[in-house]
Amino acid sequence: MELSVLIGKMAIFCAMMLIGYFIARSGAVDRSFGRSASWLALNVFLPATILNSVFISDRQVSAGELGRLMLILFAALGVGFVFAALIIRFLPIRHNPMRAPVFELLVGLSNTMFIGLPVAQSLFGSDAVFYCALSCIPFNLYAYIYGVWRMKSDKSSTPRVRDIFSAALIATLLAVFIFLLRIPVPGIVREFTAALNGATMPVSLLVIGFTMSSANLTDAFRNKELYLVSFLRNLVVPILTWLILRLFTSDPVLLMTCMLLAASPSAVMVTVFAIQYGRDGLFAAEGVLQSTLLSVVTIPVLILLLG
Repeated sequence: MELSVLIGKMAIFCAMMLIGYFIARSGAVDRSFGRSASWLALNVFLPATILNSVFISDRQVSAGELGRLMLILFAALGVGFVFAALIIRFLPIRHNPMRAPVFELLVGLSNTMFIGLPVAQSLFGSDAVFYCALSCIPFNLYAYIYGVWRMKSDKSSTPRVRDIFSAALIATLLAVFIFLLRIPVPGIVREFTAALNGATMPVSLLVIGFTMSSANLTDAFRNKELYLVSFLRNLVVPILTWLILRLFTSDPVLLMTCMLLAASPSAVMVTVFAIQYGRDGLFAAEGVLQSTLLSVVTIPVLILLLG
């Protein structure tokens, strides 16, 4: 992909996020609107995109190949979690109980659905969307089992099963079922999901902007600890992921999609967890804001260097 095309696409993504950010900061929409838009993106548009990626795909994958693909995706998302869990042990922030688990999850948990999937769809097409959809399985398991455990003060408590089974995950499991059995889908269903799919990218990016509005743009870039988060999340983790996975796959779309998932900025979910479990929610929100804006630069750099 030419540099100008890649920069142009990322500029569009950035503009959409900033539109959402400044709309929310101006007070033109309230928090309830942002929550509603987020609900629509997570429960309507993203599932439609996941199903649409299967409906328009003409490739065939055996159960064995699908199992191998899942192992690669578990590894792709797992690299960030393992790296974050190890690196936090050597940093001074480990002594701060309010920020240490937040820092770890900001580094370990990437925004695969709101950033990774729309960018992958735009750059690499339907196969990349299918890979992103399958990544919902390891993402939800890592986030709601290890992530929640790490955030909670009472480490003996267990995650709720209903939280793990999000709409995106259910759509993924349904897509895999349709994909493996090659179940015919009526044309009107295909048209319906294709129409909803068109809204996924703009709505997702606007939602990211709405969510980031809880943090101040200038404050997010004043905190020196967050630059380390962004450096580790946006550059170190994806490079490590690429170096490891290139030993196990020669599929360039799969490899670059996994790298893109790893290169996605810190997940908005970290802020939700931090607030829910009494950690430093502002630190989490500022970390998400900074890493998201910097990813507009780091993602094209990584694609050009490693693609």
